Amino acid sequence: MKQGAIGWPPWLLLGLLPIIAAVIYMAGQRYDPSAVMFQFQKGGAEAIQIPDDIEGYKKIGQPRQFTKDNLYEYNDGHAEYFIAKGFSGLAVYEYAKLSTQADALIEIYDMGKPIQAFAVLTDEMPKDAAAAVIGTIGYSLSRGVLFFSGRYYVKVMTFNDAAPAGKIASAVEKSIGATAEPFTLFERFPKFGKIVATQFIKENYRGLDFVHDAIEREYDLDGEKVSVVLIPQPEKTLAAYLNFFKTTNTPYTVVERGGKRLYKIDDKYEGQWSLIPMEDTVIGVFGKVSEGNLMAIISRK
Repeated sequence: MKQGAIGWPPWLLLGLLPIIAAVIYMAGQRYDPSAVMFQFQKGGAEAIQIPDDIEGYKKIGQPRQFTKDNLYEYNDGHAEYFIAKGFSGLAVYEYAKLSTQADALIEIYDMGKPIQAFAVLTDEMPKDAAAAVIGTIGYSLSRGVLFFSGRYYVKVMTFNDAAPAGKIASAVEKSIGATAEPFTLFERFPKFGKIVATQFIKENYRGLDFVHDAIEREYDLDGEKVSVVLIPQPEKTLAAYLNFFKTTNTPYTVVERGGKRLYKIDDKYEGQWSLIPMEDTVIGVFGKVSEGNLMAIISRK
């Protein structure tokens, strides 16, 4: 032993071990609560102030709030789906009229971007849903309303026939108001015929693994079924299509219309259709379309 060193008896060191362990444990319990607070996107779903009273139905308590970290607590088994679509936050409200038992449930999902909110809406929409005039796109159910407005996807579900799902949904839409970013992509679609359906296809559009994030709108045009699709990344998408045509021996011709180059494809699976490269999107047109209607598609900015 070196001169000046203290020689601790072994029994004393052993006695100190429980004390040291207790000190470490107590230190571990002193944490900063703010370090574990769930963080929402600024101005997200939790910031939307919906009325305390809607058509006589009153809000029950405070909204429940969820993020990526704890969404599974509310939506176990489906949380990963929302997160994969861009989910940022969720606020859940309950309303009742004559008791504390909820008559209506409101879920406001902040999906980060309008196109991601639209994607969830089209995925979750039941086949028997009917189009409703609410939000950017909305649908009514037997007991509920689904819509998206800006980056928010909203579900209003009622638990009895008396609860006015439509009026409750309208109140929520007004509350979202100015925080809902405009979804200008829909303005690219032509104004003709009757709109039958609009959907978002995340990947493998029409079975092609290089076509992603496509927005397709189906029309009834003078009794003919016509589909118009908007596809992002025009240069990359066009190059992938041209390579596909080459490798599969799919014939096509190139024509000029309205200062735009059009590719007219003779596809053994899809029939004759057109591909139109624009500044920031590629437009595909499937079905019989007159020259006038084709020009209407090209002229949309």
